[in-house]
Amino acid sequence: MNFYFVIAKHMKYNYFLGIRFWNGETENLLVSADQTGGLFTVPSAPSLSAMNNDKPLSRAYRASDWAVVDGGYVALILRICFGKSIRRISGLQILQKLIGVDYSHALPMKERVILWVVPNSREKDAICSYLLQGSFDLKRQHFYEAPFYKSESDFADLKLLDKAKEVSPDWIILCIGGGRQEKLGYFIKKRFDCFQRKPVVLCTGGAISFLTGTQANIPTWADRLYLGWLMRVFSDPRLFGARYLDAAWRFPKLLWTSRKCLFIENEPHA
Repeated sequence: MNFYFVIAKHMKYNYFLGIRFWNGETENLLVSADQTGGLFTVPSAPSLSAMNNDKPLSRAYRASDWAVVDGGYVALILRICFGKSIRRISGLQILQKLIGVDYSHALPMKERVILWVVPNSREKDAICSYLLQGSFDLKRQHFYEAPFYKSESDFADLKLLDKAKEVSPDWIILCIGGGRQEKLGYFIKKRFDCFQRKPVVLCTGGAISFLTGTQANIPTWADRLYLGWLMRVFSDPRLFGARYLDAAWRFPKLLWTSRKCLFIENEPHA
């Protein structure tokens, strides 16, 4: 029997919008993902709201081997309107548990080979500086500066695939913008047979910048109280204010149009 399903049947999941969401402890999630590899997505209200009009994004989410509810808004709506409780685990919390300086780590990530996919050299330098603060060996860190993916065909990034095959990473952490990292992650997932060992492809997008300081610094207390979005709005009202206002009505609209199949179980697929 496939090792993945042996582990999966002992885990606790909830299904929502055709996505299988993890509903257990963060540490157990990270240990399980590290053991089996797979596509790991972190949907929030803005990205979930785009699913109706973005079929490749929807496909990537539903093909996720591991998924968590990142948005406090999503978790609250599910609890208040549907009586459904899905544990909210933010992208920031995941990164803190993996590589956060002065945080307890769920895994010995200093022993792991990591391929970071970043939007620019500034982000690369910031990540390197942050990892050095935590005494990470930079020889185990590899970087790929992603182009700006304009069309759906651009996500078939063969240069990235070649880089990944060259360094054989344990984890590939995609640090590019929301709605794009998932599609890129799906492209990599479809080519897992190219790897000696299936890596974890973690789609946390810009969350790394909350640790490195290249974006708004979100205190742990604010993240735990579902106020991370507010910190982002304060840092860039024009960008993030518009994004969250848009999601505030698009997400309920998605719930209405999907009301007949909101909680149907759906196993991850290729």
